[in-house]
Amino acid sequence: MLRILIDIYYKLISGIILNCFLTAVAILALWHNFVTVHFRRRHDYRDTRSSRTHIKRPTSTTSGGGSRAHRSGSISSSSPLNDEGNLEEDPENNIEFDHTITSFETRPDEARTFNECNYEGKPTKELEDNPFQDILAAEDLKLVPNLKYYYAQYGIAIEEFEVETDDGFILDLWHLKHDDEKSLHPVLMLHGLLQSSGSFASSGRKSLAYFMHQSGFDIWLGNNRCGLKPKWNKSKFKNDKRRKWDWDIHEMVKFDMKALVNTVLEKTQYEKLTLIAHSQGTTQGFYGLTNGEVLYGDDEFRLADKLENFVALSPACYPGPLIFEKSFIKFMSLGIDHKWCFGNKSFLPMMLFAKKITKGVVIIPFMSYIMFNYLFDWNDSLWDRPLRDRHFLFSPVYISNKLMQWWLSPSKHKVSFKNGADIMFPPDKTWLPVENGAPVEKPVKPHLNSTRQNVSDFPHIMMFIPRQDRLINGEKLINHFIQHESHSLFKIWYIDEYSHLDVLWAHDTIERIGRPLVANLRLPKVSNKEATIEQ
Repeated sequence: MLRILIDIYYKLISGIILNCFLTAVAILALWHNFVTVHFRRRHDYRDTRSSRTHIKRPTSTTSGGGSRAHRSGSISSSSPLNDEGNLEEDPENNIEFDHTITSFETRPDEARTFNECNYEGKPTKELEDNPFQDILAAEDLKLVPNLKYYYAQYGIAIEEFEVETDDGFILDLWHLKHDDEKSLHPVLMLHGLLQSSGSFASSGRKSLAYFMHQSGFDIWLGNNRCGLKPKWNKSKFKNDKRRKWDWDIHEMVKFDMKALVNTVLEKTQYEKLTLIAHSQGTTQGFYGLTNGEVLYGDDEFRLADKLENFVALSPACYPGPLIFEKSFIKFMSLGIDHKWCFGNKSFLPMMLFAKKITKGVVIIPFMSYIMFNYLFDWNDSLWDRPLRDRHFLFSPVYISNKLMQWWLSPSKHKVSFKNGADIMFPPDKTWLPVENGAPVEKPVKPHLNSTRQNVSDFPHIMMFIPRQDRLINGEKLINHFIQHESHSLFKIWYIDEYSHLDVLWAHDTIERIGRPLVANLRLPKVSNKEATIEQ
């Protein structure tokens, strides 16, 4: 009885505090969206600062004598600004620097010319034209919070599976079916914080999920606990409500990742799959790869043995300056460890309650966008704006307050993303040691993984890192791979114009991410059905 009364106390007090706080944030976000931006020369001009970390390329690959980096033509034909030299290649370090600019709103002031604007300083018509307008015009703009509704219009059926983890959580796994029965390489997609894997598919025909499906891959959309609707094995949990929310990133890697990967491999009869992850999903991927020896212990499962490729979009291994600078995030960090402030179960349950009573299609998508815009300086400058509300139909989702503590806790007694990233992902140790790979620039002692003979013994890693993503420090991750990992293991794309969510929803995501991704996948011969996967 005492435990129940304590939980009620936390729920009431935290409810009052958080409702007042969220109301204030919502008012500020509305003011920012409708008033503040109109005093600016350009609408919604984003924060174009990088994470402040300098990418340390060896002298032989930087500009000047002996340089091996070179510029090639633009990778995008969609912009009149991209006539020449917008892709800088650094083959020695396996990095491509994408300097392409496709939007007037994201173009730096110093790069603007008189010919790009009319006399009022507004973009000319050709800058506003969308080269994919015909595809966009064919999309059903009705808001329906169910991917099946949209994908049925594309002739793609979606199967829904429920996957149980070893600790009793029920996960949602969605499968984009193919009409034919030929063997297809399996691809598992895993979402970011407060999102579902609907984020990979919400752009419809312009989404990464659709593009990969049409490119001949077997697409599976995985969702972490507790997703759009919390589900547990009742026989394991009975009525222990606290235990249902007693988890963070460790359980998501140890149990959720294992359950999703094993299920896809079991159903496809493959030995390995490709994992495409965004933000928090990349944290899970890198955590499982670098700390698997300790995390999985005596369990036979090892993530490194199950992945053929690991594609990391906006990889979150190190915190960016936004986490330390933004007043909203600093406030959350101060209160996140206090149960009377955020409760001791689910995180911000009132958001999910509001979504439930509105069925997710009234007010919530718009409010989600303007609050993201206000809090993180993300905007829709590069998105197809008619699809913007659709993107937010599949978020936010249920997560635990303990997970948010893992991300934001300032406590010196806890290992959190904010304070302990260097412990989980030591920047000066080799994570994936290889005997017969390309030589490492700065050989150091391996972190936890034992040395493997060949590059193919570890997954092929591809990272798409947005320069304007200040929520994470992608440059620090680039420096780690350049200096301490075999260059045969990875390839990196560093995109000047993109921010955290643009890797999923930008109008040219297929051109900048989808096509390079497919072209660089490692696709070996498969054993089942004696088929060979062709790109």
